[in-house]
Amino acid sequence: MSDTNLGFALNLLDDTQAPFHQRLSLHEKPIPTPQQGQVLVKMLASPVNPSDLVYLRGQYGLPPQANAYAGFEGCGLVIKANAGLYGKWLVGKRVALSAQPGQDGLWAKYACTLASYCLPLRDSISNAQGATLIVNPLTSICLIERARQLGARAIVINAAASQVGKGLIRYAQTQGMKTIATVRSQPNLEVLRKLGADYALLTTDHDFNQQLKDAVEACGASVLMDAVADQDTALLLRQMPSGSTAIVYGRLEESQDPLGGNFSVADVIFRDVRIEGFWLARTLKKAPIWQVITLNRKVQQLFNDGTFNTDIYAQTGFDDFVTALEHYAAHKSDGKVILCP
Repeated sequence: MSDTNLGFALNLLDDTQAPFHQRLSLHEKPIPTPQQGQVLVKMLASPVNPSDLVYLRGQYGLPPQANAYAGFEGCGLVIKANAGLYGKWLVGKRVALSAQPGQDGLWAKYACTLASYCLPLRDSISNAQGATLIVNPLTSICLIERARQLGARAIVINAAASQVGKGLIRYAQTQGMKTIATVRSQPNLEVLRKLGADYALLTTDHDFNQQLKDAVEACGASVLMDAVADQDTALLLRQMPSGSTAIVYGRLEESQDPLGGNFSVADVIFRDVRIEGFWLARTLKKAPIWQVITLNRKVQQLFNDGTFNTDIYAQTGFDDFVTALEHYAAHKSDGKVILCP
């Protein structure tokens, strides 16, 4: 093992419109030492997710840190542990992992994170698919489970051509739950129909609101899976019945509003419409380790049987990563960009 680490660190810029190649730079640091509860991982692959882009722009729930490595998710080999029996058991194992909030991220050769943020991978799952196993698939499972708790028979999904959107459609089918998928791009309609969406609607159609209202009534949809936020939350809820709930788990709308959301006060007061948030990192941190292991087994089985599969656009080394990242930022539905250090 070399004495130094290498990764993509964040440059803090006042210009909110600056391109990503100005926001990231390769930076060398000492290899980190795992603190109490942590493991040291040699990174094998790490994807770009929408949440990474929001963080790079300084709009994420965690404040950006100058010179901190970015990257929220990945796959790697645990090489050292300072974390009790579970951490020691992980040493030598290939794992899917998520970054520890407030610490260096995973777009690097080496990274430290909490042992509880690491999930051992089956040999049948590739590094690239394993690197995408936590953020999107686990989010899809947790969101559908929350919809079931709310008594939903059907859900509305915006930005449905995203990896989480596709995962929601696939997993909802296994649970007997109907899905209404909304997208902004015409070519994605047929993709989502083939995937199994009960309705696939184009938001730019002149009668989209009526189409959505009709689909909601036909399916009995009462939960909105909201990855867009901003005005989308209120506009879609307006076509849904009283007592509906929006679960906001992302913010694809790239407005510069620091609050980043809108809702109808009248709907909240008079129609009992509810809005709640979902952040996977908080869910994993609060969950007991047995629950995390159970989720891990479930999501890997869903990968093995083909229910989950991440579309991948490119796998790159350090040299081509930022160019590929900028392509992903403009064309997310093409598939993930994966850094392989």
